[in-house]
Amino acid sequence: MDRRLALMAGTDIPVPECQVVLHQPSISDISFIGEEDFFIGVQTLCLSKTMFIEDERVLEEVNNFQIFMTVMNDKSTADKKAAVKKVLSLVLPKYTVMITPKTILVKDNADSFMIDEDNFEPFQEALKLIFCAKTGPMNQQAFNPANAKAKEIAEKLMRGRQRVAAQKGELNASVFSQYLSILTIGLHIPLTELLKTTMFQLYDLMERYTLYINWDIDIRSRLAGGKPENQPENWMKNIHQ
Repeated sequence: MDRRLALMAGTDIPVPECQVVLHQPSISDISFIGEEDFFIGVQTLCLSKTMFIEDERVLEEVNNFQIFMTVMNDKSTADKKAAVKKVLSLVLPKYTVMITPKTILVKDNADSFMIDEDNFEPFQEALKLIFCAKTGPMNQQAFNPANAKAKEIAEKLMRGRQRVAAQKGELNASVFSQYLSILTIGLHIPLTELLKTTMFQLYDLMERYTLYINWDIDIRSRLAGGKPENQPENWMKNIHQ
């Protein structure tokens, strides 16, 4: 399913395999549960088995849902389960969601649906798109266990000893607050309007604005007689592959 326009428009996204429709929460919605719990919840939902397992034989026998449920059922990671529930309340606001020992149970007024190892992957992939899990501070590539530092971070995530945002070394930074502050000044958009954007929209604006600024600085430099060594990237290029 082509979800590119839906992501940019901020509309709800159906996941037919799970018989649910995911809501894209606004930055204002996310602020209600707190940025730290939000990042912990999203990264737990987007856990990949490759973060923890290096043996290729074992990788073939285990799926992401089994890893996820292991975290959900482990008493030592109760904080991760609580954060996951908060995130699920944002993306499934019209449903009642329960995490059982074997499934994620989703109910509406009339029906019940199960998210398990048979349909967890498309559910997870939709969440990764909505929450930019391959870009910015949510970049899953940073968790590649082939990288010693990334593996250490993944282990800390499981132990609950360090907040997830530490993958960028920003223990006290608020990613959303920083982006909101920059774009409010740079684009002259009222903060109240930016708070209505989704995470995808905010990241898109930030990346596009950065490209434009680099291009504008280069043009101004050349008009002033400067000779920059490198050409800036086309600020109008496609930034969503």
